[in-house]
Amino acid sequence: MLKAVITDADFNGGEPKLCTDIARYGARGILLNDENKAGMILMSANGLYKLPGGGIELGERESDAFVREVLEETGYNCKIIAPLGTVEEHKGKTNFCQYSYAFIGRTEGECQKPQQPAGEKQPGFSMNWMSLQDASSLMEKSLDMCGEYKMKFMLKREKIIIDYAIEMIEKGEISIDE
Repeated sequence: MLKAVITDADFNGGEPKLCTDIARYGARGILLNDENKAGMILMSANGLYKLPGGGIELGERESDAFVREVLEETGYNCKIIAPLGTVEEHKGKTNFCQYSYAFIGRTEGECQKPQQPAGEKQPGFSMNWMSLQDASSLMEKSLDMCGEYKMKFMLKREKIIIDYAIEMIEKGEISIDE
């Protein structure tokens, strides 16, 4: 199982420093369609991509949060193929730690209109389907050109999740065949 930790040291070198408290729990991951293409969400405000996902609500199971977030952000219902593990982001500059549970899921049924809750609208989100290898390359290129502190953590997190999924699929430890 994936158990990754990202700190300021991943970008600036030096000793990794961990935050003492987790400020936010999230659920996110890879959404595959029937052609085994990954759904990447383009954020038009900055031209960067992200995986579907977001915060876990109080009392909500991690897997339920992933399914809900996929529906809210993409308009697809999904079934979880496998849990992938966790990624911790320790942002030392802001003393903010996010703990994300990662999953791989598959679309079920036709796409509906994304159902973002009121107050959580994300205008400018659009879905783009691509191979997992292309998604990994895209994250690598985005990391290379990104200069924004918080965004670097997000991009690194997404790349770690994608690369881990590729590795597990190639090893045969996760089957994505229906």
